[in-house]
Amino acid sequence: MDAPSTRVRFAVTLALFALLGLFAWRSGRKIYEEGPALDIREERGAVVLHWAHAVEAPMAQRFEDAFSKWKGKTGHFVIDLDSPGGAIAEGRLVIEEIERMKATHEIDSYVGAGADCLSMCVPIYLAGEHRTAAKNARFMFHEPSSYDLVTDEKVTEPGFEKKMTADKFFERYFGKSQMSPEWREKLRADWKGRDLWFTAGELVEQKSGVVEEIEQ
Repeated sequence: MDAPSTRVRFAVTLALFALLGLFAWRSGRKIYEEGPALDIREERGAVVLHWAHAVEAPMAQRFEDAFSKWKGKTGHFVIDLDSPGGAIAEGRLVIEEIERMKATHEIDSYVGAGADCLSMCVPIYLAGEHRTAAKNARFMFHEPSSYDLVTDEKVTEPGFEKKMTADKFFERYFGKSQMSPEWREKLRADWKGRDLWFTAGELVEQKSGVVEEIEQ
């Protein structure tokens, strides 16, 4: 291939990368501008950050922005969750933001009456230092699912890959959590291929360590 052709191909490749970058930037900006917002309120000396949506972008950015705005006005945040779960990647970013918040502030988590904390919401809830919930709040645990990055469709993994993904998820988000070791090992055995549902009341009765206290 001659030099002019090489330069043309190189220029076309650069242009494609630039277009992809512009598309990603515009998509990210649109999600941030049009995506769901945090409901923020002050209550009994704490700033409550209420998220009643799926675990999807721009959730982590919303928490980062709220903390930046309010961190100088309070020493105590409560993360109030009502979520069907969602993306593991976004959940990881949310948890990382919560850990940064915990370095300087008291960060508690809460699930209210009739609210849900399902799937990826549970590891976010577990990141709270003190975890309360209404007695009838519902929690659901299940093995993680894989999705195609382009089509966003669920991907069926071979058995060994599914087990490896589930084991990594379990150890990362539950292995070092405040769960009771006995209850955690029962969860590890029971959740394979199943959705496990519990009310907050049941989790406390079972001494799971997931919910520390029922709201009075």
